[in-house]
Amino acid sequence: MSAMKGSCLCGSLKFEVSGDPIFQGFCQCMDCRKAATGSFPAMGFPPGAVKVTGEYRTYSKAGDSGKAIHRNFCPNCGGVAFDTIDVMPGVTIINAALLDEPGQFKPDHVVYARSALPWDHMDPKLAKFPTMPPPQGSGS
Repeated sequence: MSAMKGSCLCGSLKFEVSGDPIFQGFCQCMDCRKAATGSFPAMGFPPGAVKVTGEYRTYSKAGDSGKAIHRNFCPNCGGVAFDTIDVMPGVTIINAALLDEPGQFKPDHVVYARSALPWDHMDPKLAKFPTMPPPQGSGS
């Protein structure tokens, strides 16, 4: 994948990504819905792949696992730019809606589909999981 860039609405919080995502999809959990309106277009990247510039604030809250989800947003315009989650140490999850070239987002799944809003229609070809699926290779 080519390098990717993105920014918040006001442009003061930016990110640059190099390398391939480890996952790309939508989250429809209650928290992501409230942070992103309907569903959160998420791209997860391995440690060191995302460079963030500009000031941001962090809001942390326990997820279903009991471990924290850290939402990082612009203090000026409020745009949620990226997340980190304690259950995936080192992974940075960018908000794909903020990409300068949004066509670089190639989702293949939806998590927390059980919480989908009736008007938030997803591509029927996307794999849908009622909650978070087990990690790949877990045998579960």
